[in-house]
Amino acid sequence: MKKLLLAFFFIIVSGILFLNYNYPFFTSKIGRWSVGFSFVSAPMEKPNIDENNLISYAEVDTLLHSEGNYIADPFFIYENNTYYLFVELKGKRNADIALFTSANGMDFKYEGVVIDEEFHISYPQVFRHKNEIYMLPETKQSGNVLLYKADDFPVKWEISDTLIKNRRLKDATILLEKNLMVAVDDHMNQLFFESDSLHGEWKESKRYDGRRGNETRPGGRFFKFQNDWFLPVQDRTYGYGSGISIYKLKESEQTISLELVEKRFLQEVPEVEWFNRGMHHLDIQQVENRYYTVYDGDRNLDGEQSFQIWRTLKYNFYDLFN
Repeated sequence: MKKLLLAFFFIIVSGILFLNYNYPFFTSKIGRWSVGFSFVSAPMEKPNIDENNLISYAEVDTLLHSEGNYIADPFFIYENNTYYLFVELKGKRNADIALFTSANGMDFKYEGVVIDEEFHISYPQVFRHKNEIYMLPETKQSGNVLLYKADDFPVKWEISDTLIKNRRLKDATILLEKNLMVAVDDHMNQLFFESDSLHGEWKESKRYDGRRGNETRPGGRFFKFQNDWFLPVQDRTYGYGSGISIYKLKESEQTISLELVEKRFLQEVPEVEWFNRGMHHLDIQQVENRYYTVYDGDRNLDGEQSFQIWRTLKYNFYDLFN
């Protein structure tokens, strides 16, 4: 009987250690987000992250003359020799979309809020299409996937279309070259949608069988490298917003899939205090003869931990299921 109890105890302890190894029960508590930027020579080159090339949430507090703000989800567009950096700006209310500008990609000026809705709005995915500039932000709280168009770029935006109606989707990320869109729902189910054009009817793809798990939520714009398309995807191994992994899009007439290329391409940077807990967003594009990238990072001031037993059990189960 004693040997049986010891064996049972060993199995239980081993199981707990295994679960904790994959997804720790205790993770660093989420803090406030800041945004960084860097030039790189190729899309798969990791950016140089340091204290000199970022906009910290402390700077945002100073700009807004209030405390408790942060910026995240940076996307940019390069127009008229200017870098237009759009970010989620979170204060005491719902998040808005704010704008910073720079002539050299390093020294940014705050231009203010450019989209202010009654609902939470973030992930300001900005892009040019047929001589117009659009933005596809996250508008989950509206219950729709809303497309905005610049009526007076970069400061005036109006809703141009509802691409997907009556669906609560997070971080819908579009690849117009393939007429594809990927997003997750409230349960972190990864979904693909297809259309014949930007303003066409977006339908859930029958070529994709869906996926649930730790790495399903998009974390930035699709980018092209050596004739393949890649997608940054949030990694939650050490809690929400702990890293970004890179996936390659694979497509045939019958199937769509995302294949892991690099696990945790971006993650916490202990030597940079503003990014010492994790990172969860990446936007990289070619600007003239080099590449420019923007990203965000989170700060944990005092080492506080969060106990997340449900997260650990859930993602271990998803890994087993997948």
